Amino acid sequence: MVTMRDVAREAGVSKATVSYVVSGSPLISEKTAAKVRAAMEKLGYSVNHTARALSTAKTNAIGVVTSFFNDGCFSLSAGTYLYSIAAAARRHGYDTMLLTGEDSAETIRSAALSRRIDGVVILDVCNDDPRIGAIKESGIPAVLLGSPSDSQEVDVVDSNFEQAAVSLVAWLRDSGHRSVLFIGWPESVYARNLNYAVRFRKSLMEACEAARIQVSAIYAHDVTLGASEVIQRALRDCPFATAMIIHNDAAVVGAPQAFERMGVHVPEDLSVVTIVPEQLGEGMQIPFDSVRVDVDMVASRTVDRLIERIGNPDAPTTVELLDQPLNIQGSVRALHVG
Repeated sequence: MVTMRDVAREAGVSKATVSYVVSGSPLISEKTAAKVRAAMEKLGYSVNHTARALSTAKTNAIGVVTSFFNDGCFSLSAGTYLYSIAAAARRHGYDTMLLTGEDSAETIRSAALSRRIDGVVILDVCNDDPRIGAIKESGIPAVLLGSPSDSQEVDVVDSNFEQAAVSLVAWLRDSGHRSVLFIGWPESVYARNLNYAVRFRKSLMEACEAARIQVSAIYAHDVTLGASEVIQRALRDCPFATAMIIHNDAAVVGAPQAFERMGVHVPEDLSVVTIVPEQLGEGMQIPFDSVRVDVDMVASRTVDRLIERIGNPDAPTTVELLDQPLNIQGSVRALHVG
């Protein structure tokens, strides 16, 4: 049986260092931790989580709190985030527990009181999110995967949706476009103040105003995979727009087929840009210029931060908004600017 001492010898570190890495201690540098994890994988070392939990009074599990809304607005990328969070947690030796319920705040309080988890990651973050109050009351270590209007000194990790909106508008502006369509989520998403949608839309509208670009917002009615009703409605209602910005997973998947049915050629007839998870964009071969959100990177940094918070509850809180790259695929046509 492979022991911790064997891993230490393979990695060229002390047994104590291996123990720190296994327990997720923030005292070990990422470079050293990566070397130890590589040695563990090479040797087939398996952590006995149950024994370790008994010896440290920890569960070695983190909760992931998400919401399933009655209107069916559960984005395609949500599953990608859940998978990536679980994978990141396993790299730290933690299991994940999906926590759902109509009253998410009460779910957090119950999980903290019963000591089933060592910390939580909060998804579907809203402005004025009541779950933040539950986190503060219970004292459980937590990270918000989303940036609300007031995080109340809870750690935040998310993509920089503000920067993403600005970069897409700038790309269209520099290409000469002055009339664009914005394809958004169902209006219920904005009514709930889901921060990723609200933040992106707000920054997009401000960037368009600054660039003197006329923008018409059209909101989806359907979030089924490949739903394209909103694309067809937008082109019918606003035929003079020269470009389209899509922030809606289902619509971006269905857009190529909708354009083909309507005889619209991209970019000759219409320039198209979007923001889409990298994993979805690659898997579905989305052919548009896009800001690609690296979900694995965001999830990994979220879990890293939570493990750091578990290990050091009194550390200063942080807000990390991760910039994402603009991927050019040739879906924007340069117009002549008079």
